[in-house]
Amino acid sequence: METSWVDAAVNAKVVAGLGGHPLLLAILVWPGEPVPLTAIAAALALACVLRRRYEGAALVAISAPLATAVTELALKPLIGGTSWGNPFPSGHVTNVVALATALTVLLARVPRRLRLVLAFTAFLMTGAVALGVIGAQMHHFSDTIGGAAVGVGTVLLTALILDLLLSTRHRQSLHHYRSNTGEGEPPT
Repeated sequence: METSWVDAAVNAKVVAGLGGHPLLLAILVWPGEPVPLTAIAAALALACVLRRRYEGAALVAISAPLATAVTELALKPLIGGTSWGNPFPSGHVTNVVALATALTVLLARVPRRLRLVLAFTAFLMTGAVALGVIGAQMHHFSDTIGGAAVGVGTVLLTALILDLLLSTRHRQSLHHYRSNTGEGEPPT
């Protein structure tokens, strides 16, 4: 796989700025690692369960691991490797973008200002991880873009499927209620 001129230009600037700071790079990359990612996803799903937002817990529990699986088990082997491994797309970026996207979807009912602050913070963290993996020379810029696309796409597709399944289930439940009671609307 050839490096594009965009990758070369972005990578050179990021490596020049961050390359001499291995501790900072380790900190930037850390949120995309499996252990912190799993802990953050579990905490987010647990918060949904405690608030009785089971569809939100399902979204996190399904979409985050699915995004990782699509990247690590399907795309990286399919696209092939380079002399330094299978870098496309970035698993670190896929992971944090999936969580940031899930969080943003879950914040739909939160007051606007708080929603914007939390979503901005989550996506700022994803940008930091992307800079970290580029600065540590683990990935090219295009690998991070690919990881972001997989993360966002997987979460939004999962949310759409869950929404369709839940709305179909709700319609079936409502029809069953009406046919068994002869009433119009169920009590609220």
